[in-house]
Order: sequence, then structure tokens, then C-alpha cells
Amino acid sequence: MNGIIKVDSHSTALQAEQFTPTGARNGGVIVVAHGSDGMNEPWAAMIREYANELAEQGFVAVIPHYFDKTGTRPGAGVFPEIPAQLPKWLQAVEDVAAYARTLPGITPNKLGLLGFSLGGHICLRLRGIAAAVTEFFAPEFSELGGIGPAHTPAPFAQIHHGAADLLVPFSNATAIEGVLRQEGSKIEVFSYEGAGHGFAGADPNNATARRSSKARTLAFFKEHLA
Repeated sequence: MNGIIKVDSHSTALQAEQFTPTGARNGGVIVVAHGSDGMNEPWAAMIREYANELAEQGFVAVIPHYFDKTGTRPGAGVFPEIPAQLPKWLQAVEDVAAYARTLPGITPNKLGLLGFSLGGHICLRLRGIAAAVTEFFAPEFSELGGIGPAHTPAPFAQIHHGAADLLVPFSNATAIEGVLRQEGSKIEVFSYEGAGHGFAGADPNNATARRSSKARTLAFFKEHLA
């Protein structure tokens, strides 16, 4: 059963999308964070596809519309807002994660975070609340303090990044990996030759990146949270 829900984030009503297994649940819940384009196409279809496939594996998946927290319109205009609004977006996603832990049939310590681009950065900043984190082509934002401190880092992490990403260079993935390894996370890093930001495009390199990264992501959460 899938549907739109409302989640309270410190007196702000956030819209979120909840994907619930039709069969047996495995006790895990995955919060899926969109990027700067929000839930606009073509990204919305891709993100909902991930949520649907996670639900087919027995997870509950929740997609927070975290821009509701600040009334931000998705798109290119998001970038100048990031320094001022990032703390509020972090709070919004964390509040949705707290809500998700209270859902029927959920084991509270089986929380996963899955984020794309800006959403990946947000998930990394919140890694201390999760058992497993997967991020796709996330910016490090070194000028904003990188991915921030984590007193209790996620035990398991996974990075997917295109080697031909011109918007967020692969050096971001390398820097993030270094922080996570220093913290003691068990981390997998996947580089996709010829793939750009978002793994968009019909060319073979991006098509392979989309297919391989999804299979690896689903297997990762199944191994560590199911």
C-alpha cells in the first residue's frame, strides 16, 4: 500500500510518500532523500522505482518532501539556498526518520538512509542515526564543513559515483570515503566509468551505471537490514 502522508517536523507539516510491502515485512525502513530537483521528473520516477523495489523486498520506504520545511522550489534556485537552509532540511529528514521508526512492524534499529545528490549529502550528515547509508553522487560541501561530525557513525555505507561526473567530481566521493573509513564504517565505493551526474542519458555507460548501482543498493540493504 502506497500513499501520501503528513509528518510533523517541529510544527511544520511535511508531505512524504510511504511505500508499504504488500507481503511480509522484514522490520526494516528506508528513508529516501531526493536531490535538488525534488520530486520532479525524471528523478521522481527513478526514486519511486527504488521505493517500490525496496517495498517488494519487505522494507517500508518513506520519501520526505523536505523542501516543504522551507518552502523551497526545487530546481537550479536551490543551490544559493543551501548554506542557509541545510540545517532545516536536515531536521526535516531526521524528523521523518523518527516517524518512520514508530511505524507498525518496524524494528527501530533497522533504519537505512538512501540519498541522491543533495539528498545523499543530507543522508551522510545524518549517518549517526542509521544502521546503513547509501549515497549517490553526493557533494561533500567542504566549504560547509564537509559531511559533518558523527559521534556514532553508520556501521555500513555505500557510495555510487560516476567517473565522468562534471557537476560533482569524483574527488567528492574520495573525500567522503576517507572520513567514513576513519570513523570505522565498513564502506563500499563504486566508480562508474563514463557515467555522469545522475547517471542520466541513454548511452551504455550511464545505462550500466543505473542498472548496476540499483542492484548493488538493493542487495546492500537486504544484507544489512533485512
